[in-house]
Amino acid sequence: MPKLAAAALALACLAGTAAAQEPLKIATIDLLKAFDSYWKTKLSNDQLKERGADFDKARIGMMEDLGLLQEEYNKLNVSAQDPANSEEKRAADLKKAQVSFAEFERLKQQIIDFNKNAQKTLADQTRRLRKGRLDEIQEVIRAKAVELGYDLVIDSSQDVLLPRTPTVLFTTGKNDLTAMVIDILNQGAGGKYKPADPTKPAAPAATAPEPPAPAPANP
Repeated sequence: MPKLAAAALALACLAGTAAAQEPLKIATIDLLKAFDSYWKTKLSNDQLKERGADFDKARIGMMEDLGLLQEEYNKLNVSAQDPANSEEKRAADLKKAQVSFAEFERLKQQIIDFNKNAQKTLADQTRRLRKGRLDEIQEVIRAKAVELGYDLVIDSSQDVLLPRTPTVLFTTGKNDLTAMVIDILNQGAGGKYKPADPTKPAAPAATAPEPPAPAPANP
């Protein structure tokens, strides 16, 4: 609500000034839609998924090594306590078990540190990529607003996953720049990131072949 009140106050001040001078030209944009529709956003999401998959692969490898150390320690510990073994063997296996246990604890701590660093790395990369995409989108918005002569562009989006009071409570959509901005942003897209051409009909969905008609029964 403080954000909405501040926006309303700013608009009121601007409107009052405009009344004494010239009409204020205002446009809206669904910034969330522009962000999600931007091909570089999808590219960034794929990069984050690949980085996460690399971390998962490394984590799985360390967990497998940890499991092998656990098995080794258990076997050595059992052997060290087996009265059927000689005293020398029990002593040797006990020493090996202690070494194995120390290696197990070292690797366990390494996995904990790895998880923390991986989470921080992914979070930092996510913020950096998100900021980069938003900066690019805002530059396109600025250029288009200047080109079309708008004095103010207001975000009309609302994140359904994180409900909030939108800055724009009502708009006819008359001066909405979303589609124009998305078109500009996606001009350099290629391959799987190239948006589908809305003028071309969608490919028909594949249908399963009809089963053959049953053969007539013999009289």
